[in-house]
Amino acid sequence: MSRISNILTSQKTYAVIIAALLVVLPLAYGFSTGILIGLVAVSLASLKWHRFQFDKALFIPMLFYVLMALSVAWTSDLKNSLRGLERQLAMVLIPLAFIMMPALSVKTRDQILYWFSLSLAILAIFLVIWAGLIYESGHSEGFFYHALVAPLDLNAIYVSVFVSLSILFLLFKQKRSVWSLITLGILSLFLLLLASKIIIVATTILGFFGIISTFKRSTIFMLLPFLLLGLGVLIFTSNPVKSRFQREITASNITEVLEADRFNKVYDWTGTTIRLFQARIFSDMLEEDAIFWTGYGINNSKEKIIEKQKQYNLWQGYYTYNFHNQYVQAFAELGIFGLLCLFLVLGVILKRYLSTKDSVFLFLFFIMLVVFITESYLWRQRGLYHFLVLFCLLLKAETPLKTIPNNKT
Repeated sequence: MSRISNILTSQKTYAVIIAALLVVLPLAYGFSTGILIGLVAVSLASLKWHRFQFDKALFIPMLFYVLMALSVAWTSDLKNSLRGLERQLAMVLIPLAFIMMPALSVKTRDQILYWFSLSLAILAIFLVIWAGLIYESGHSEGFFYHALVAPLDLNAIYVSVFVSLSILFLLFKQKRSVWSLITLGILSLFLLLLASKIIIVATTILGFFGIISTFKRSTIFMLLPFLLLGLGVLIFTSNPVKSRFQREITASNITEVLEADRFNKVYDWTGTTIRLFQARIFSDMLEEDAIFWTGYGINNSKEKIIEKQKQYNLWQGYYTYNFHNQYVQAFAELGIFGLLCLFLVLGVILKRYLSTKDSVFLFLFFIMLVVFITESYLWRQRGLYHFLVLFCLLLKAETPLKTIPNNKT
């Protein structure tokens, strides 16, 4: 029995399982679901042999889920909302697993993040090779944005978030080695190929200020030529990354999107304008329906969005879109308290950064603050699992705030 107890209370066990959960996120949903069930089971079994330690902030995602469950009382489509509760169940299971498992060290946390970074580098190599195999002369689109990750049916923006946080971790937290530098280089190129404008900008901002504040002056001067060269290539050559930035500037008619009564079916939408339009119709919903306090109910805004899109004559291809904004999504489905729960989660991350000065908290806070503007990140399984695992891992690896003794022998 001692061998079993050693396995169930070993940090290596949880490092492997948590890293595996992160590593399989780009794969089919069943892999991450299966590993999560395994993590919960192992954590539960470990309680026989250790005093479980937890941070009260781990209960915040559970509180968010309770609000979702309460919204079933006022939803107009019970079937949709029950399906939504099923999809969001990880808000209970992931924090619960971390509450029950033994304490983790910062060293273990960093090992998990490093393994995840290595897996993303392997993913990048695979996808670039695949794009090369199907490459047709004169058509380089397969190396960029959604087309690059299409073989695994992924969303380039979600993968960009994975990659961005891994780049920042490798740059500022991971000990320098040949492999870490190679991985950093691969992921940096991968982020550019993914061509998510807002994530590239956010990563650049964090990277710039991080380098200025933490690196030695000699190191900064050594890196400067490479940074300028990379910037020059992006600005002065023809490439899809530059084209995507230019299109947002030249094709986005913000005034028209916010004021027009109807749109042509072939209206030239950009990433910026379609998201502004979704925010606009949410404003209409607030005025027309009594949803400020309660929202429509979890997973019950889709039909309302389609109704508004039809009213404004949008092409039916957009009928599958959610709000593409986590703040609006939470507000629309759960009311003002849903939005406050979201801010509470982000606030905890920022507060921990201010108290610990651990830059990984800052990276997670800032990247999520930004991506929540463009994506309903927590309403998709990959985004939900990724965020919750990192949120719980960062809290778990700190000094525990509460310990409950276990008298079992």
